[in-house]
Amino acid sequence: MRQLVVVIGVVLLVSTALSVNPGFRTALSLQGLDYVRRVAVPILEKYLSTLSIPNITGTADSPIGHIDYSLHNIKLSELRVPNSSVTPDKTLVVRASDIFILILADWKYRMKDWPHITGHGSCDVSVSGAIMKVEVHVGADSKGHPTVYASNCFLDTPHIKIEFHGGASWLYNLFSSYIANDFKHTLESEVCKETVSKINTTGNALLESINVEVKLPDHLTEIDFALLKAPTCATTYMETDHKGEFFLLSHPVEAPFTPQPLPPVGNTTKMMDIWLTDYIANTAGFVYQTGGVLKYNITPHMIPPGLPLQLNTSSFKALIPQLYRKFPDMAMVLGLAATKPPTLVVNPSTANFTIPGQVTVFVIDQNKTAEVAFVLGTMVYADVKVSVHANGTKEVISANATFLKEDLSLVSTNIGQFDVAILQAAADLLSTAFIIPAINHYANAGIPLPVVDGVSLVNSTITFGQGHVKISTDLSYKPSAEFLDKLFRK
Repeated sequence: MRQLVVVIGVVLLVSTALSVNPGFRTALSLQGLDYVRRVAVPILEKYLSTLSIPNITGTADSPIGHIDYSLHNIKLSELRVPNSSVTPDKTLVVRASDIFILILADWKYRMKDWPHITGHGSCDVSVSGAIMKVEVHVGADSKGHPTVYASNCFLDTPHIKIEFHGGASWLYNLFSSYIANDFKHTLESEVCKETVSKINTTGNALLESINVEVKLPDHLTEIDFALLKAPTCATTYMETDHKGEFFLLSHPVEAPFTPQPLPPVGNTTKMMDIWLTDYIANTAGFVYQTGGVLKYNITPHMIPPGLPLQLNTSSFKALIPQLYRKFPDMAMVLGLAATKPPTLVVNPSTANFTIPGQVTVFVIDQNKTAEVAFVLGTMVYADVKVSVHANGTKEVISANATFLKEDLSLVSTNIGQFDVAILQAAADLLSTAFIIPAINHYANAGIPLPVVDGVSLVNSTITFGQGHVKISTDLSYKPSAEFLDKLFRK
């Protein structure tokens, strides 16, 4: 019994260790899957309408004796799929009914016995009322890239009519039903084979356009959107869980914290829901701070001349007399630096950003030597608004921070103690004019979302939850002509 308890404990520990919360999640609803179907079926129709079918040969009895026949140059001329559906059920099950197919071909025959009469002509083959079913497995490769694999294709063509033209077509038309039976098997086999092939090639070509490692415009960082596991196909949605973590390109290191659990996927009136956890933003803060990016010097020439406070000790004579007494009429430089990674906290009502840092106040003597006068500890608080928009061919979620308040403390001083409250107005102005714009430089650039090229988010709404931002959106797909050309050449 004791050994059993130990085994169960080990299994639970391993299961917990292997369970990784996503930093980024999407859920494609039934409406979204239906939109995918509406986009995909015309592409499949267009491709299969150019399908060539292998030659069909056989032997049949006719009013003039045994004949050998063949159908060749068999090509689909028209394909219509009026009714179709996609249902998630462990896999994606694609069904189609009332399919109509028109096929053009050439024929020829030869009598088996003397005098071995031959003939040739053309024929039309029409298929009506066909039904089809294909299972599409959605997975992930070793690099976390999404993949698709179609299998278990079933096609039934219950009504096939063949009409022969030219030569002894009157003869062929007498026993066309026998040829139709041979044709039925070949047609069903070839259409299924090509459908599976095209779903695999086209589907994976589309998925290849999703960049799971998104390099950002700062040329310093990238976001890893790799799938953590194969997508989940439930009865009303298909869910994908992604890593969603920033990395420094020059020195990628895992963040020392993990995402919070996301709520279960619920009902939606939109085609897709997207969850972005505050983990994504917080790994960005970790990366930028540990990478030494969140440092900034403010020099005298950066201060507008009309401001009452300039970076010279003379401007602080009344506020901090001892600063002026020790360093009379000297230029000043402010060294801003984050002391810890900035953090974003999202709850159902707000999204707040906190930036712990310090301001090192340098004075510059006549020899251009910098000396530290004092160091202020700062805690800047900001409100964050989130938006989603197109940026060229990419869909981007961006943020904008607005200054709320700032707490000050005196960390160290070389001029004696003083009340930092006298610098509150100046510090608030410093945050509004420099710190918040520096943060917004990165936040406004936004995060490119990992979507298929040509996909746009439309009618999007944004809500906040505990530890996450949720985007509920409809989709629009407009592939480029170059991409479609590439697709049909595969």
